Amino acid sequence: MNQNRDFYAGLVATVFFAVILFVLIPIYVKVPSFIPGFAPPPDMWPRVVAVIGLVMGVLALVLAFPKMREASRDRVEGFGNRILGNKTHLMRFAGILIVFVAFVYGMPLIGFVPATVLLLGVLFIMTGNFERKFWMIGLAVIFPVLLYLLFTEVTHTPFPKGKLLSANISHLTTLI
Repeated sequence: MNQNRDFYAGLVATVFFAVILFVLIPIYVKVPSFIPGFAPPPDMWPRVVAVIGLVMGVLALVLAFPKMREASRDRVEGFGNRILGNKTHLMRFAGILIVFVAFVYGMPLIGFVPATVLLLGVLFIMTGNFERKFWMIGLAVIFPVLLYLLFTEVTHTPFPKGKLLSANISHLTTLI
């Protein structure tokens, strides 16, 4: 079972970072027409992180295959039985797809940080390992905030703030 878990983790990481690299960054990270020669473009660091994540996901997929082949020697079973016979895996995969679609469509509404916190929280819950709840909650909240601060304060790369968040902040500033 752990052999398949490695494969699915690599598959999820690959799909996640591919969506970020090929869908989200081109849509949401604006690149000005003129960039001085000494300054990196605003999409450079998000692309670097996405490419590294994509490479790590593909590497996890590649490294999972020898484990899966070794495990399959012991147990010969039809491919259809393996896929259709395990409804828990199908339900988790469908749930992950729904979460990613909600992430992609929810980010323009609520912004990068809340959308990423929700995404990581749901993905940690879906792992089913609740022995380290403190780490799961901490990473789900702190990691997106640190990413946001790193890219906005150090590299001056803008992230989507979200229409709902921007509207509430502008409403609050008019009241003050």
